[in-house]
Amino acid sequence: MFFFGCVEAYIYGDYELAVNFAQKRHETGFDVPFYGMTDFFDCLSFLAMAHQSGDQKWILSAKKSISNIDYFAKICPSNCEHKLLLLQAEMKSIMGEVEEASSKYELAISAAERNEFIHEQAIANERAAEFSLRNGDSSRAAHHYGEAQSLFLRWGAQRKVDDLLMSIALKWGAQRKVDDLLMSIAL
Repeated sequence: MFFFGCVEAYIYGDYELAVNFAQKRHETGFDVPFYGMTDFFDCLSFLAMAHQSGDQKWILSAKKSISNIDYFAKICPSNCEHKLLLLQAEMKSIMGEVEEASSKYELAISAAERNEFIHEQAIANERAAEFSLRNGDSSRAAHHYGEAQSLFLRWGAQRKVDDLLMSIALKWGAQRKVDDLLMSIAL
């Protein structure tokens, strides 16, 4: 229950709730053996909290999870390489290593696509879009948001697509209508 709560909370951007679920799961000692999945979503949540708060405790927690994912990526790269690359991209982003982060996002997206992890490819595109927007590249952000939207639809997550479109509209300012935004994404 705590694992799936963490996943849903992360996907919908409620990072505080996601880390609460992760912490509760750790407190109960009931870690589900999903071979990297728990560490992946825990780490994404920790890194999101680090972005929001700047608190180093989240970085330390993330580093432990990245180490675990690194182990899984070595024994099963088709399942975990893209996870590791995305986590590395997020960490590089936090550290202000823009070029390295950008490269890792693209590698994560390609690896997820190659291994047919549609939902994680969508997440990687959404994260790459957020990164691009934070770094002033609205064209690249629009491209990655469009990819994320398409992939979430392929995954069957209409509610997430609706949430994503509303979130994008709010981030890009009230003066831009969702229809205008969709036109820029389609380009």
